[in-house]
Amino acid sequence: MTCTILGPGLVGCYLGAAADAATVVVGPSGRIKSDLVRLPAGLRSWRPRLVALADCDPSTPLLVCSRAHLTPWVQLPGQALCAQNGLGQPRPVAVCFFAVDLTGGMIHATGTDPRIVVGPLPAAWSPVLSAWRSAGLIVEQVADVSAARWEKAVLNATVGPLCVATGLGMAAVWRDHRDLVLGATAEGLAIAAAELAAIGAPGIADGALDRAAAFFAAVGDHRPSAVVDRGELPWLFGPLAVASRRHGIPAPSLETISRMTGCVVTTAQVDGRHPG
Repeated sequence: MTCTILGPGLVGCYLGAAADAATVVVGPSGRIKSDLVRLPAGLRSWRPRLVALADCDPSTPLLVCSRAHLTPWVQLPGQALCAQNGLGQPRPVAVCFFAVDLTGGMIHATGTDPRIVVGPLPAAWSPVLSAWRSAGLIVEQVADVSAARWEKAVLNATVGPLCVATGLGMAAVWRDHRDLVLGATAEGLAIAAAELAAIGAPGIADGALDRAAAFFAAVGDHRPSAVVDRGELPWLFGPLAVASRRHGIPAPSLETISRMTGCVVTTAQVDGRHPG
């Protein structure tokens, strides 16, 4: 057994199958949609055993794929790693640069080649990283994952929320609202650069706007999880709004997208606490 999956939605199933995880905690935000998963290395049938969170072995790594606002944070064991959208998680995060869809009864990644960025992790996670690589996923382990987290946060705050606001898929949003998306992405990257400099973390690698454009152009009609659960939106907009105000960086395009979704940044977020 490499790990246990909490929240086996599409992302949880994809990463769980790639890791050959033997057990799944079914509960917040997710159930197994299919046992067929198409990975870069080939098709895999994945039939994990269902367990309760209280029955999990605390020494077994737990990959948390539930949505952030539905995650039982205080119940998580020490080996937990989060594969979630948003910023503010009080646990380490695996940053996933890919989308996952269900087509014809098969779970598969959509868009650019699936890439995961993680920071330093306990040795118990090494078999998981090895399994992901064997499944064909690109896995990068870096000394500080902050830049990857902020780059992904900027991606999450643009096209996805516009899908929520308009009812369109990502391809249609990219076609019809490209100037707004590019403006918001540029604002987000400026905010991220200021925040990363303030905390002494490495900056986002050059070419982030081009990477964002390539990703948006490749994801087709994908609709993000926020379309069915708007509870994710504060985790997507809140940290960017807080950092924008803290550093005095105007973000009119990001604010326009936030207003279009009806998302309101709370006092807790303005104070810098995570939305949970």
